[in-house]
Amino acid sequence: MSKAPVKVPNCSVKTASPAVEVDVLPVFQDASGKAVVAKNAYAKTLERLRKSAAFTAKFPSTQFLRLAGKGKAESLCLVAMGVEKELASDRIRSAGGHAWARLVAEKADSVAVHLDALVGASGEASALSRATAFAEGLLYGAYQFNEHKSKPVDAAWPKTITFVTKNAKLAKDFAPELKLVLEALRAMNVTRDWSNQPSNTGTPEYYAAEAKIFAKEYGLKCTILGEAEAKREKMGLFLAVGQGSEREGKIVILEHAPAKAKKTLVLVGKGVTFDSGGISIKPSMRMEEMKHDMTGAATCMGAILLAAKLKVPTRVVAILGFTENMPSGTAIQPGNVVAARNGKTVEIINTDAEGRLILADLLDYAHEFKPSAIVNVATLTGAVGVALGKQCCGLMGNDESFMSQVKAAAKSKDEKVWELPCWDEYFEDMRSDTADMRNSCNDSMGGTIRGGVFLKQFIRKGTPWVHMDIAYTGNGVTHIPYFPKKGGTGAHVRTLAALALEMGSDDA
Repeated sequence: MSKAPVKVPNCSVKTASPAVEVDVLPVFQDASGKAVVAKNAYAKTLERLRKSAAFTAKFPSTQFLRLAGKGKAESLCLVAMGVEKELASDRIRSAGGHAWARLVAEKADSVAVHLDALVGASGEASALSRATAFAEGLLYGAYQFNEHKSKPVDAAWPKTITFVTKNAKLAKDFAPELKLVLEALRAMNVTRDWSNQPSNTGTPEYYAAEAKIFAKEYGLKCTILGEAEAKREKMGLFLAVGQGSEREGKIVILEHAPAKAKKTLVLVGKGVTFDSGGISIKPSMRMEEMKHDMTGAATCMGAILLAAKLKVPTRVVAILGFTENMPSGTAIQPGNVVAARNGKTVEIINTDAEGRLILADLLDYAHEFKPSAIVNVATLTGAVGVALGKQCCGLMGNDESFMSQVKAAAKSKDEKVWELPCWDEYFEDMRSDTADMRNSCNDSMGGTIRGGVFLKQFIRKGTPWVHMDIAYTGNGVTHIPYFPKKGGTGAHVRTLAALALEMGSDDA
């Protein structure tokens, strides 16, 4: 059932440059708009390019030069960093992403990245952070989804990457950071693989089986609930979404439980393996993209795997709800009233507002783990794209302090988020004449906020909670150069792992 292990490039850190196909050299730009000629093996080459203005180092750009057998490398990839005073961590990461794209385009196989070129005028102070950010940008793009090609496809990217610095201390300090970058990449690539899996193979049963295999590899406890167990738990909303499908829904529960953990973070992920919209069927245009409607669950999966590798001191529980939303003679119908696990009743206005139904029961169930805080992650609404575009993830919550923690974790990883209101006044639109609430309204006003306010009804008093709507950041992001342009991005895996780490550090 399981695929081959997640592959990443073979990386190392050395203090002497090896013989490789391509040397990668970051280059700054001076205030006059010309490339800065630093003291290194390529100073003469850079001086010629500076005089001719053939390469100005203006961000973002790269230049590839064939060296005709001169030196240890066959070719040179110059990576524009722009003016150093404008340098920020995400620009460095983005420059690494542009370098990766160029190396892939040139079909480079072995590469040496010269880290000392990143030091610039700042000296030793920022060398480690700059090296790490560049490595992140270079490596986070290392992904292709070729599983279903009729012929084996070998990823056309560098298989061997050597990070070179003459500074022995930087080499020593950077080596463990590089390992963390690679662990983040592995976790993100699990998220990407899951998100990209077509729904005829990526079924609830498939993800449950995959979760068991990864749980064993990462030392996690894994429990699988089927529909019989969901029925015993009175998860009426979860079961209602999947009742039109021939495939049985599955609830995957993963647990990272350090012996001395004082706090528990519960991650709840929406895992609709295919969303047709149900009886309220979607338009056919781009419906194939609805295989990605389980990216919330995939993101939580990547996050708990990374948290386990980081050995975060926080207990982390991931609850992933997998099911299909299909139209059939047994499908849930608009106007139906269904009881949730917490006893509240919901009138179904639109069967395409199904993600919140699944999450509602899972959020109530999450309280059984005595959480210090809950984060749910979901491709919940198209409306979040109207509000925020693809540039950031929408956040809603019920606790300012916890919301600040989530924002800080996202900022530490340069993953953009933006808070939307979650005021109780919005719930007035959700009230029903025949049940306690409706699952949607008949207009498009504030659709993202209404979705979040609906979920808020299933959070018990005193439990900090944040809802992340990743409908436009979970896949198909084109503005981030170190993410795949198509399919799952792996965004927010690092944010959630950082959150778990930070929550645990409060007790240190």
